[in-house]
Amino acid sequence: MKRPADIIYCFLLFLLQLVISDYVHLGPWITLCLLPLLILQIPRSRSPHVVMLIAFGLGLGLDILSDGVPGLNAFAAVLAAAPRKFFYRLLVNADRQDKTEVPLLRETGLLKYLKYLGVLTAIYLAAYTLVDCISVRPLGYIAAKFLISWVASTALCLLLALPIQNRS
Repeated sequence: MKRPADIIYCFLLFLLQLVISDYVHLGPWITLCLLPLLILQIPRSRSPHVVMLIAFGLGLGLDILSDGVPGLNAFAAVLAAAPRKFFYRLLVNADRQDKTEVPLLRETGLLKYLKYLGVLTAIYLAAYTLVDCISVRPLGYIAAKFLISWVASTALCLLLALPIQNRS
């Protein structure tokens, strides 16, 4: 995120996440999240500690600005950010040929990008859903909510990742 356009794009994603959190209610089964896409946009050269701090700040900012449970998004975002580098090497850069600082769909390919985004989103939503529902909901509800939210959030993140594909 060196160019001003990248910073503006991430800021707009965060604002969109705020709008989704406050005004888009698709029922009790679906939680839409864009924080995994924001975590994916952090350059790979950043240390894991810095990435986790940025993820914590994004999550806590979302919790504070959007009537959420304080710390819930922050917790889930940190858990998604922690193994980011490991999953990048495993799913995207198995041949060790780094091309960009931030993985782009056009350079990694749809399948690799989707797997990487899907794993980060799954980690985020697993943590979020478990902490949010574990003591008050049956396991079947938690599993269904996770699965539906994961499919919807991954599809939305993939759709929102398309505009950044033309940057140099």
